[in-house]
Amino acid sequence: MINKPARHHLLGIATLSLIMSASLWSGAASAQQSSDEWKFRITPYLWMLGLDGTTALLGQDVEVDKSFGDVLDVLNIALSANMELSKGNFFIVFDPLYAELEADFVGPGPVGGNVEIDMVIADLNVGYSFDENFGIYAGARYYDQDITLTPNLLPQQSLGDDWTDFIVGLRAGGKVSENWSFMGKLDGAVAGDSNSAWYFQAVLLRHFGTNKHLDLGWRYYDVDYESGTGLTRFKWDVAQSGPLVGFSWEFGG
Repeated sequence: MINKPARHHLLGIATLSLIMSASLWSGAASAQQSSDEWKFRITPYLWMLGLDGTTALLGQDVEVDKSFGDVLDVLNIALSANMELSKGNFFIVFDPLYAELEADFVGPGPVGGNVEIDMVIADLNVGYSFDENFGIYAGARYYDQDITLTPNLLPQQSLGDDWTDFIVGLRAGGKVSENWSFMGKLDGAVAGDSNSAWYFQAVLLRHFGTNKHLDLGWRYYDVDYESGTGLTRFKWDVAQSGPLVGFSWEFGG
């Protein structure tokens, strides 16, 4: 398990790299006239995430250390898509993710049973692009986790919570070659319900013509949230990270 100081150190390196890349690409890029036409992009994607951190089960802290393969074994369904609407220098991004997991669990003593988890993470951000390579954004990230425990020897229990963070971030990108480009983004919670929340993503784009591209990258979430007391205490201090793959279609512009 990666401890929290190490996780924050990695985020610091990612932040510095992204800012340096943005400065280099922005300085090398020539100013271009922004389009006043509406543009829309949709990217269905699969995020092959693993989990590393601490949650709570029946009021007790439980370490979570699951690879993507472990998560895949208990995954019933996963739906996700990134959508962006833009005009001129302004853009709006909506990025919802839904996952449903089900697994057996073993508790203290003879307690065991089944756990079902419904998880939603949804981003809604508004941003401004200074040029093709660099932009800033702000918005909200909503989390909802519904956990149903069905112990063998105890009544069924419903746990979970929903919360919202308000975030600010930056994104940067540029061309690598004729058919390849790069896009990265980084944000953090500046207000809201989490004790802390960080997000980083870096993606390589393989372009096909002018309006389609394959997206290959890595995404990292680090969220620390806690509520409630006793047996119903909810805790989610977990880093979620892993590769992602998607395909984008762009319309208009």
